[in-house]
Amino acid sequence: MRYFTLFVFTFLLQIPFGFTQKKGIQFSENNWNQILITAAKQNKIIFVDAYTTWCQPCKKMDKQVFPQKMIGDFYNKNFINVKLDMEKGIGKELQQRYEVLFYPTFLFLTPDGTLVHRIAGYQSAPKLLELGKTAIDPSKRLSAFETRYKKGERDPDFLKQYTHIRKAAMDGTHVAIAESYLETQDNWSSKENLKFIFKYVDDTDSKLFDYMVENRGAFDKEFGISKISGKIENLIYNKIYDEEGNAALDELDRLFKKVYSPAQAEKASTRFKLNYYLDKRSSENYAKTAIDFYSKNPPRDPSELSDVAYNFYDLDVSNKKYLKQACKWSKNAIKADKSYFNYETLAAVYYKMGKKRKARKAVKKAIDLAKASKEDYSETQKLLDKIKEM
Repeated sequence: MRYFTLFVFTFLLQIPFGFTQKKGIQFSENNWNQILITAAKQNKIIFVDAYTTWCQPCKKMDKQVFPQKMIGDFYNKNFINVKLDMEKGIGKELQQRYEVLFYPTFLFLTPDGTLVHRIAGYQSAPKLLELGKTAIDPSKRLSAFETRYKKGERDPDFLKQYTHIRKAAMDGTHVAIAESYLETQDNWSSKENLKFIFKYVDDTDSKLFDYMVENRGAFDKEFGISKISGKIENLIYNKIYDEEGNAALDELDRLFKKVYSPAQAEKASTRFKLNYYLDKRSSENYAKTAIDFYSKNPPRDPSELSDVAYNFYDLDVSNKKYLKQACKWSKNAIKADKSYFNYETLAAVYYKMGKKRKARKAVKKAIDLAKASKEDYSETQKLLDKIKEM
């Protein structure tokens, strides 16, 4: 029996590896030069899964889509498949060469590196299958539309289709094609064209964005005020933020002036800056901006200023002039509402001003109110401990 077991084990070792391989896409482990050579020899297009290790949709593709048999059958037959981390090795070079901005991005390249088709974002199995079929069809893939456009084709239906394909590529080039389509239209405000503009506008420095802002009423009526407001704000924020999360505030002012009336633009810009400075913990800028803003725009509810005053404490504002204003705000808030939170804010400001007796009196009042209303005052207790140590 022992010999039979050994024989079976030996037999299993001799089964070809391909017999136990996964049924999905087989990604090559060769280096990039070897992949190019193999693709040239086999006269195949290279399918590149451009991913990053932190990309969740990329991981979803790995688990749910790439392992499927119908995907593997098609892609293994028609392409040389490779996965490349866009933040390592040759991936960095290809990320710059093909301007990969979103993940995952799927690139289809000839053996000499010419891009013939691309798309970005998570793709279901049926969509990925259709994508592969498009990539091997010389008349349907992206490169075919590029050639037709460069030769001067400007048929409206062609331009609409080309805009859609360019948008799916997510390389930032579709807006120019969308503008070419609109140039063929006598009436931009038709229902169909309003939908087209809303769908494809993604740049604040484009004719599409300018038209949407200038004809805000028509878009509000078609899509709803909140939806258009959200669209405009998202486009602005995408424009002003860099990859590190820093905002170009001068650019923000310019765009808000483009979108709002002068008075609205100033208010919207300042409120954005307050939240931005708070997030960046820029105490001097936050305090200065808040005092300037609320001196011109006093709120109806004094508790709003109590919130701002507490931020002076949280951000460790040290300027005495600024703290005096925060103290005034806190006292006014208490006059309007003798609440636990307003007393806690006054205590925190007094603490920053170095006024131990007044800080202690205010914090004890806050704790008494918290106990009476059965609120959690653990953070206020910590403030009291800090005041005792002054």
